[in-house]
Amino acid sequence: MAEPEVDISPLALSILQLLDERPMHPYELASTMRERHQDEFIRLNFGSLYHTVEVLERDGWIVPTEREKEGRRPERTIYKLTDPGRDVLLRVVSDIIAQPRREYPHFSAGLMFMHHLPARSAAAHLRSRALALEALHEKLRAILSELHARGLPRLAVIELEHKIAMVDAERRWVTQLEKEISEGTLEWKSGMAKGAEGLRRRHVSSTHN
Repeated sequence: MAEPEVDISPLALSILQLLDERPMHPYELASTMRERHQDEFIRLNFGSLYHTVEVLERDGWIVPTEREKEGRRPERTIYKLTDPGRDVLLRVVSDIIAQPRREYPHFSAGLMFMHHLPARSAAAHLRSRALALEALHEKLRAILSELHARGLPRLAVIELEHKIAMVDAERRWVTQLEKEISEGTLEWKSGMAKGAEGLRRRHVSSTHN
């Protein structure tokens, strides 16, 4: 019988993979995520972190192993990964890598309705996006260089390398689209209207046949 699909958040997955390296307390988990700039990919705050730790403990995927006391700081609970937790980690990572998921990015929605804007306005917004993507690309490249300088191997930051490639590909695509709109080679609203009318006529014709 096939094992049931497990759907856990990127934050939960990050906690599991860090505890697979060594036992840690929640504050150390958050610090390590920030040091490795994993907060570029996951929404990280202490409220959601502690809640996720509680859920993972309740599910039996992590367990408290000891408590640590330093000076006047509150006592901290150190967690370790369980065998079922490691099984879940490996299964979820395998599924994510092997199977594309349907995602719903905001930019795709914007492109879907972009024709409602004047062409000049749409081109200006795309230029702004291209500049923002260029700045993000440079920021991520700097982060990658920093992590490599700190001795992290390529495999430990491969997700950042992928993000850099995707940001650069989107920047180039957006720049080309803006150029086509500005030069008038991409037919604007009239083209949408003609296409919609053509679809309507084909639909009417098919229903009468």
